[in-house]
Amino acid sequence: MDLAQIKAGYPDIDLEELFPLFPQISMSEYPNLSGYTREQIYDGALAPGGLFLASDMAAKMELSEGMRVLDLGPGKGASSRFLAREYRVSVVAGELWNGPTENWSRIQEDGLEDLVMPVKLDARQLPFAEGYFDAVFSMDAFAYFMTDDLYPQYLAKFLAPGGIVCIGGHCFASELTPETPKEFLWNIAHAYHSPDWWSQHFQKRGHFEILHCQQHRLGRELWLDEVRRLVEKCHPRDMDEGRREDVLHSIVMLLTDKQRFVSQFILVARKT
Repeated sequence: MDLAQIKAGYPDIDLEELFPLFPQISMSEYPNLSGYTREQIYDGALAPGGLFLASDMAAKMELSEGMRVLDLGPGKGASSRFLAREYRVSVVAGELWNGPTENWSRIQEDGLEDLVMPVKLDARQLPFAEGYFDAVFSMDAFAYFMTDDLYPQYLAKFLAPGGIVCIGGHCFASELTPETPKEFLWNIAHAYHSPDWWSQHFQKRGHFEILHCQQHRLGRELWLDEVRRLVEKCHPRDMDEGRREDVLHSIVMLLTDKQRFVSQFILVARKT
């Protein structure tokens, strides 16, 4: 099956023919997640990566038991619960769109009441004491609020001296240009940037030292795995119209991308 055949037949496509183009991430890549099922790894995920990405981010943060971590935009709180469960850190799950009561129920189900506190907040108006957190974590959601020129400087206020920021999610290998093929664009594509852009963004006002800022080693593969997960969960013909079109866009984008232009990245920075 090639891209032309997929477009012609969509949404009535044969998944068995599609699957070889969109392989799953092998669990052998993540022995630290051997106790998790794929369903748990993607529980509540709204973007590629799930706990595959969260675990790689956390491993670069030098976390230790008892640290205070602000998780910005965790959605249904899967990343917050993962950090608390695996590292025994105290997490504030700061989310704007998903209600704290719903997230509190999930926290209770996991027995993490003493470690995770869900709050409703706007990342641009943080209600915390300056210097309160040892680390800030943000997966995928950061593109909605961190691109402002002054945001790293603002965020630094809430970190203790030497505190760590870690963000991870969508990126492009280089910046978009007027010549970028339309297949690589979607509704908020211009909020996504290259690792180089993010590195400069966090360094330019002198509040952070970059410890790591690179494309993820499985950046493209996480995207492929996300499409695989979505179509396994629900055949495209049975999806609502919006999801069906999003999945088709991802399929076309990834099969058009021959240079690994669309990827994922991780940035880790220390407050200076």
